[in-house]
Amino acid sequence: MSRPALDVTKAWTSRQWKHDRQLFCAQFSPNGQFIAAGGQDKLVHVWDLKNDQKQSFDAHRTWVSALAFHPTGGQLFTADYHGVVHCWNYDLYDKPVWTIGHADANNVRAVVVTPDGKHLITAGDDTVIKVFDSTNGKPVTTLHGHRECVFSLAISPDGKDLVSGDLYGQVRQWSLGDWTPVRELDARLLHTRKDNFIADVGGVRSLAFSGDGTLLAAGGMKEAKSNAFCPGKPTVLVFDWATGDLKNELGIKGKSDGPFNGLQFLEDGILAGHTEILHTSSELTFWNIDQSEPFYSLENGSGYDLSLHPDQRQLLVPTYASGGSSGNGARGKTPAEYLPNQTVLKIFSLFAKPQEETTG
Repeated sequence: MSRPALDVTKAWTSRQWKHDRQLFCAQFSPNGQFIAAGGQDKLVHVWDLKNDQKQSFDAHRTWVSALAFHPTGGQLFTADYHGVVHCWNYDLYDKPVWTIGHADANNVRAVVVTPDGKHLITAGDDTVIKVFDSTNGKPVTTLHGHRECVFSLAISPDGKDLVSGDLYGQVRQWSLGDWTPVRELDARLLHTRKDNFIADVGGVRSLAFSGDGTLLAAGGMKEAKSNAFCPGKPTVLVFDWATGDLKNELGIKGKSDGPFNGLQFLEDGILAGHTEILHTSSELTFWNIDQSEPFYSLENGSGYDLSLHPDQRQLLVPTYASGGSSGNGARGKTPAEYLPNQTVLKIFSLFAKPQEETTG
């Protein structure tokens, strides 16, 4: 069966699932049959898209922060805010196959698996990138060089290089296999620290390679106005991978004031990204990569991850939904009425919606 023609200007929400707590990470499985997600309820949730059945795994003792599928096997790797990583056979068992107790001293913020499936790579608040044997969780090596927490990881399409992005806007390239540093790319525009700030704001929140490996996109925000609620200007920096030079800076037309938490390259030189926002709605944004302004965007709640289906025609977003009670002290003042914030997992189909059959 042939795929429908890509047309993001006709994108529509083809499937969605409501969840009663916030989910921070969500990904399609490599075969496209499953969705895995995790967040505030400490559980790992897996939906089978063939029958809409969900199973939930319970082993984490704090919020789930990141996850990644094995590229060819039936394993799912999930990480949390205590630095713990679990490996699951997500379609067979209800308990972890193995566990890494200290993948990070604090929060693991990003996990990736090498294309050959041999290595699991984690990074987070302690600034150290750690490499593990994916079959048993045993440590392989550690990569040092970042000076602040690492938010994002990505692997080049040819499987030769790892890139990592941190709070200061430093993007580092590492050679896979011999695990040596190669170079640094300058994304400092995505970091803000003013004289009246008590903390650094921003960082490289997302990384994505183009399918042909010629471009690297780094997402975040620039020009943060404060370090309280941290509003700023959502921004994506696009680098020429061969030279490391900045090729373009991408912005938005909408009202989003938070970072780009997810990026995905599509066909035809199109880049997709999703932001978050302090108030009202965020957006799913699309650019022609050689143009600074987006050619199309869809209004949506804040999105914390972005996953592309193997068919290249569907994007998955864990979307923020207000529980109706928020603000400092809301839970303490009226605990019986307080409702936690929620999530709507949305799949956006990137083509014209098929017309419903009509009967005469």
